[in-house]
Amino acid sequence: MSVTLSSVNFQTIAPQPVRAVDGGRMIIRSLMGLAGAALMMTAVGLWIAPGASWSHDLILMKLLLSAVSGMAGVAMLQGVVRPGAPKVEIDTIRHEIRLVRMQGRDRWVLDRCAFADLTRVDNSGTHVQLWGKNETLLAEVAAADRVAHRSLVTALRVAGKL
Repeated sequence: MSVTLSSVNFQTIAPQPVRAVDGGRMIIRSLMGLAGAALMMTAVGLWIAPGASWSHDLILMKLLLSAVSGMAGVAMLQGVVRPGAPKVEIDTIRHEIRLVRMQGRDRWVLDRCAFADLTRVDNSGTHVQLWGKNETLLAEVAAADRVAHRSLVTALRVAGKL
């Protein structure tokens, strides 16, 4: 994951959402994948099952049922795919942090937080932790470039966070 700071790159550690980890989402994704695979196999099985009837009145029903179950299976399998982590952008000119999801050429801003709205900023050496609303970790930045680190620290001091 990289952070863009007014055209200067930082190396970041992926922010971990602050929430209880109980495995519920993993179980739901697994069940969706299992159900999607079962629907796909059902769509194919309608046509290759032994003793299947090829009468004209059932062909249309089989076609409709296999098309619907195939599309539902594909939709459920798409839900299993875990979305990638958002990219963190720190803009020292506008004094804000943006969480951005990139998908192809599309760019969606998921969250935006001004430096003034940060609840806590921890600065230790070249590491800066930025905490947003509700004490959630927005970004942990490890600056390799002194100029970029100084620019970030200066912008946070101007905002009154350091």
